[in-house]
Amino acid sequence: GQVKNMLPQLIERKKRGERVVLVSRQSARLANLLDEFEPDASLAAITALEVDDPPPAPGTFTLLKGMVIEGWSLKEPHADNSPLITIMSDSELFGWKKPTTIRRPKARKGITPETFFADVNPGDFVVHIEHGIGRYVGLVKLDFDGFEREYLTVEYANGDKLYVPIHQADRLARYIGPDEQHPSLNRLGSADWNTVKRRAKKAVEDIAKELLEVYAKREVVSGHAFSPDAEWQKEVEDSFPFVETDDQLRAIAEVKADMEKPKPMDRLICGDVGYGKTEVALRAAFKAVMGGKQVAILTPTTVLAQQHYQTFTERLSSYPVKIELLSRFRTKQQQDQTLINLAAGVTDIVIGTHRLIQEDVA
Repeated sequence: GQVKNMLPQLIERKKRGERVVLVSRQSARLANLLDEFEPDASLAAITALEVDDPPPAPGTFTLLKGMVIEGWSLKEPHADNSPLITIMSDSELFGWKKPTTIRRPKARKGITPETFFADVNPGDFVVHIEHGIGRYVGLVKLDFDGFEREYLTVEYANGDKLYVPIHQADRLARYIGPDEQHPSLNRLGSADWNTVKRRAKKAVEDIAKELLEVYAKREVVSGHAFSPDAEWQKEVEDSFPFVETDDQLRAIAEVKADMEKPKPMDRLICGDVGYGKTEVALRAAFKAVMGGKQVAILTPTTVLAQQHYQTFTERLSSYPVKIELLSRFRTKQQQDQTLINLAAGVTDIVIGTHRLIQEDVA
C-alpha cells in the first residue's frame, strides 16, 4: 500500500538527520505496518507530547496518535535550510482526504404550527386525522363570540371548508404520494375517510401477522455468531473523523450485538442525509471481514456505489482488506476479474449496484 511505497522516502529523511513525526489516527496499526515492512525503523512510540518536552532527536521517527489535516516541515531559520522537524499526517501516509464538516440536521419532535408552515404551502394537499384529504388554502382570522383567532383553512370536495384552530396543527400533515398524481378530495361529513382508515388498519394487522409468522420461523434458524470486537475494530472506529450522534452510536451497538448472536440478523437503519448511515455499514462490514466473511454493499445508483467505494477504500487503506467496485464504471475486463476474485475469496468487500444480484456473482 501507500505506507510501503513511502518507506524509502522516510528512510532517506532519517539518514539526512531529519526529525520525522508521524501523526496518525491509527498509530498502532501504522506501527505494525512499519515494523512489518522495515523492522529497523527504530520507532519511538509515544502517545502525547507536552509543551516542555524536548524535540525528537535528529535522525529519528516519532509516532504520535492524533489528527492533523496535512503534513508540513519546519525549517531551521539560520542553518542550511534543512528541516528542523517534519510532520506527516494520514493524508500523506494513507492517502486520506481532508474530512469535510457535516452539519447534522436536528431531529424534529412532532408537528407544531412552526413546522407545519415550514412544510406546507397554500395549494398543497394535506391530511386531517379525522376528515381525510383536503387542500390547504391558507391562514385566516375569524371572529367568534367577540374573540378573533387564527385558523388553518382546508378545502374539501364540493368546495366545503374546514377551519382548524392553529393550536390543532398537529392534526394535519402534508399529503405524501406520487408527484404526478393528485389525490381525490374527501367529502366532509361522509364515511369515506373512516372506510379508508379501517382498510388501512386491516392491512397493517395482516402485515403484522405475516411478520410475526416470519420472525417465529427465524427464531428457530441458526446463524453465524461473530466474535467480540478485536483491537483493529476499535482502531477503525476511533479513526472516525466526526463525533457520532447518540442515535448513530445506538445503531452501531445494536448492529454489532446482533452480529454476535447465533441468529440471522434482520435490521433496517433509517436516517436522513448526514446522519452517518454509511459509517454504520462500514463498521459492520469491517467486523464481518475480521470474522472471515465476505461482504456485499448494494447501492441504488452507480454514483453512490463510487462514493461508498472511495469512502471504504480511504477508511480501511491501512488494513489488509481488499475492496472492489462492481458497476458500469468498471470495464468488462475489470468486472470479470472482480467476479473471479469474489469466487476465489480474494475480495473481502464488494460494492456495487444491482449487478451484485445477478446470477454470475458467486
